[in-house]
Amino acid sequence: MDKDEEEGLRAFALRVGCHAGASYPDRPSWVERDGVRIEVDSVEAQWREEERLGYRVRLSDGSYLLLYYVPELDLWSGVSYAGGTPPAVRRRP
Repeated sequence: MDKDEEEGLRAFALRVGCHAGASYPDRPSWVERDGVRIEVDSVEAQWREEERLGYRVRLSDGSYLLLYYVPELDLWSGVSYAGGTPPAVRRRP
């Protein structure tokens, strides 16, 4: 992961609670925004990329997040989206 990509992820860092998996965090269960913990209602999609894990989640307040976890940095980051399928987030080549 290059320095610019890492800085971008850190700019959207979030506190996330999750169940422990065999080697990584597994399935986020809550997200903290503005000091308030919001439960994850559902994980609508999850995938693995070369250096990170991705999750598309719906929160109990009705909002949606696109979350990423980078094991190398032990870092969660996320962005809100309007619901449905979010636009693709392309990585730098």
